[in-house]
Amino acid sequence: MSDVQNTIVITGIVIIVIGGLSLISGIITLISKVFSNDIKEIQHQAAKLAMKGVTDEISGALGNASFLVKELNSMIATSRGIGVVLICTGAILIVGGLIILTRLVS
Repeated sequence: MSDVQNTIVITGIVIIVIGGLSLISGIITLISKVFSNDIKEIQHQAAKLAMKGVTDEISGALGNASFLVKELNSMIATSRGIGVVLICTGAILIVGGLIILTRLVS
């Protein structure tokens, strides 16, 4: 094999490895945010705050609990979006690396 072919093979392998790392990190991002204990604790505390606002007729506590839940959902949606982008980028890189390697063989 010539130096150009070696370079193309190394480039294809590196692209596949980077794509794999991106894919794995996207999956980990999606899974870790869903099962995070901090998020569950915040949801639990927001529910308690909302109940206190309803029973004590404190509209400020109820409004704060509503805002907290809204922001928590926004945070989860943002992390979900980051995970999906990482997964899509990883898949595209893997396919691109495979195309580079298969064109070299043909």
